[in-house]
Amino acid sequence: MNFRDVLKAQLSEYMEDLQGALDGLTPEERRFQPTPESHHIDFTVWHMARVEDGLVNRRIRRGEQIWERDGWSRRLGLPERDSGFGFTAEQVSDLPVFSLDELMEYYQSVRGEVLEFVDSLSAEDLDAPLYAGSDSSVGGVLSHLVVEEAQHVGQVAYIRGMQRGING
Repeated sequence: MNFRDVLKAQLSEYMEDLQGALDGLTPEERRFQPTPESHHIDFTVWHMARVEDGLVNRRIRRGEQIWERDGWSRRLGLPERDSGFGFTAEQVSDLPVFSLDELMEYYQSVRGEVLEFVDSLSAEDLDAPLYAGSDSSVGGVLSHLVVEEAQHVGQVAYIRGMQRGING
């Protein structure tokens, strides 16, 4: 198993866990906020998809994000330039309602391109700085991606469990 296989296994595992945590949730459950200062599941999943798109396509590849390129912000009625980073509690609460199926279609589109990108990497690429003088490397950003997204999957599963119980 090489580093590409490990990274793709990590990406696949957290996507499977996310899909399991989302399975069967009602729109009301997806918008449940444990407190007025908490995120809801819809926000978290949207943020996850945007983070993966932004980190890989904009930050590493220095290209256009799928979100903008393919018109996903218009399709879902969500902010074009935002990813949820730094949102206030009010912005989270006021996030427009959208189709989870469509959001996951966007997320799968991102994932497809990310997997193609991973397949194109060499071991030397992982040590490459993001840009001249940068302290961040391609490998460092990919490592951060896996850790951040896994944390968010845990948040989604926890909010689900708050509503449905440990086996729900």
